[in-house]
Amino acid sequence: MYLTKIDLLPHHRDIQRRLGDCQQFHQMIMGLFESDRKDAQVLYRVRQDRNALAVYLYSSRPVNRDRVLPGMHFCGQRDLTLWLESMQQGQVWHFDLLASPTKKVAQDGRKNSQRRILRTLDERIAWLARKGVQNGFELLNCQELEGGQLTGRHTQERGGRMYLDQYHYQGTLQIIDIRQFQKAIQEGIGPGKSYGLGMLLLNP
Repeated sequence: MYLTKIDLLPHHRDIQRRLGDCQQFHQMIMGLFESDRKDAQVLYRVRQDRNALAVYLYSSRPVNRDRVLPGMHFCGQRDLTLWLESMQQGQVWHFDLLASPTKKVAQDGRKNSQRRILRTLDERIAWLARKGVQNGFELLNCQELEGGQLTGRHTQERGGRMYLDQYHYQGTLQIIDIRQFQKAIQEGIGPGKSYGLGMLLLNP
């Protein structure tokens, strides 16, 4: 697995346009790879770092630097294989996560259920705690910093606007199942992973 950092120039016209449409931004990120998101196992996250806007990526394949667009600056890439293998059960990490805490609600007369965002803080923290157990970690403490909404336009085949609620979490966690935790880092947590959600960023 690779970790890549790319700085974004927010005043560049194309970057501005894509930042305002999560579908277009997703397409830009996937253009950095030779294969699709599922095959390359791509997770990404846009972050404001000091005075710079950057996108961080986890992927099973390296970014093709020849595909970096104007308005993007490739900062570096690191192989995380040894880091992942060095993790141990019981370790404590500080985490940072953008996620979309939802529940599935059955719809009358329809086969498929619909995802609904959880509206209260207690529900959302409980959701993250459940996701933790499912993904090999226990929440030791957690705070919800802010909420927001991603917007974009579906591809031409589907049409229409799209909206995705997101919430920002920080706290500490403890690994309780090393294999499940490693899988969570690689595959992400919750819905919206195609649009910059679910990437678990860690610090000692």
